[in-house]
Amino acid sequence: MRVAASLKNRVCPAHVVVQRLANSSPSDRLAKALTMLGRVVKTIYILKEEDLRNRVQLQLNRGEHRHSLAGWIFFADQGEFRTGDYQEIMNKASCLSLVSNAILVWNTLQIARIVETLRVRLSNPRLMSSPDFSG
Repeated sequence: MRVAASLKNRVCPAHVVVQRLANSSPSDRLAKALTMLGRVVKTIYILKEEDLRNRVQLQLNRGEHRHSLAGWIFFADQGEFRTGDYQEIMNKASCLSLVSNAILVWNTLQIARIVETLRVRLSNPRLMSSPDFSG
């Protein structure tokens, strides 16, 4: 309450409050309270905005699918970096990212090709009888 009053009455500049919160320990009661208040406000906003909620859920699903793809690709050592060498970890992470991005691009191109093939076939009923999607 005092922080809000100080900000409203311009007794304390906002950057000082932010700096204090940034430098506070994780157990600071004020920092915890403001974090929880922010979460409540964010939750209420998201619950009221159905379109935003749907877009957030879509992005979360995409992220989880991408994460599961990376887990499927990175099967050696059960998906764990077993070394403490920073360079080796970064090398493996970069390779994993490159391979998963290549798979995503390939899938996107294949889906686009299939969709285009279906569009052509729908526009020409004589082509609908052919099950071949090789183009």
